[in-house]
Amino acid sequence: MRLTKQVGLPAVAILGLLIAVAWMAGLFSDKTPAGVKPIAEPYTGSVVNVDAILKEVTERAPGSVVAKENTLIASRLLAQLKSLNVRAGDKVVQGQTIARLDDADLKAQVSQVKAEQDANDAQLSQATKQLERSLTLLNQGLVAINQVDEWRAKVNELTARKNALEQQLTAANVALGFSVIQVPFAGTVVERLVEPGAIVSPGMPIVSLYNPAQLQVQASVREHQAAHMRLGDRLKVYVPATDLVQYATISEIVPVADSNARNFLVKLDMGLLPDVIPGMYAQIEYTLEQRPALMIPAYLVKQFGQLEMVQVVEEGQVSRRFVRLGKHIGDQVEVLSGLGKHDKLAVF
Repeated sequence: MRLTKQVGLPAVAILGLLIAVAWMAGLFSDKTPAGVKPIAEPYTGSVVNVDAILKEVTERAPGSVVAKENTLIASRLLAQLKSLNVRAGDKVVQGQTIARLDDADLKAQVSQVKAEQDANDAQLSQATKQLERSLTLLNQGLVAINQVDEWRAKVNELTARKNALEQQLTAANVALGFSVIQVPFAGTVVERLVEPGAIVSPGMPIVSLYNPAQLQVQASVREHQAAHMRLGDRLKVYVPATDLVQYATISEIVPVADSNARNFLVKLDMGLLPDVIPGMYAQIEYTLEQRPALMIPAYLVKQFGQLEMVQVVEEGQVSRRFVRLGKHIGDQVEVLSGLGKHDKLAVF
């Protein structure tokens, strides 16, 4: 009895182990045995042929928006800034008065010159009359010729002084006009550079101004591509900050390249653009060449985790194939790898 028990227990353990191994191997399931594939029915749905088309290869160059027309409005006089009527961001029109300088001294100069003119005119009038009398008396033989010459010299002297005073008055009025500062063109104020009460000197900037109706995009382009660009060419411009996409015209190609980067500076003119201001980041797009590209409908691409996959029909059967994609163009997407020309894609 004891011997039977000692032999039976190991046998039961071995039998249980064999049953477990058989279950793990799938002997008790309906799955297809390893190494045997199920026979799939042939694919009879729609297919899309993969063909190569000629695609323009483009490149983008970084740049920035600048104002084509900008200026620093400066004083022409040494005087105190009496008032400044604009601030950064204000819109101004051509000829608008934006600042005034202290003009008390200038007005005094104008008044002084006018007073001198009045006195000189009175003397000139008197001298002219005396010259006329002397000429009459000279004809009658009542005065000497030297007395006539003296009055003639006096008239000439006063006439010359009259001309000089007229020029002084013109200069004084011009200087007085410089005390009123006006903008040379319609634009937007960038910055106030001084405040009222400050003493400004000739050439000292008061306000920075730019014209928003004349903007440019400046970008550095590789020398190989710049050699094929011409004035008047139209290139696509992107301004990401405002989602702007617009064509601009090349107005200038700086003829000297950057010796470090081997790039040329290209300037493109744009018109008035809403919400676009100088300093914004921009890109220009230009064509490099044409090359064959495999394009497929974007809806045929399926996401598989972080990868893209398509269904390929081979010998009547459908199989998955992972692909690497490029740029989207409309409803098409470029396939960089994973497919070949004349492959067929299943449409589900």
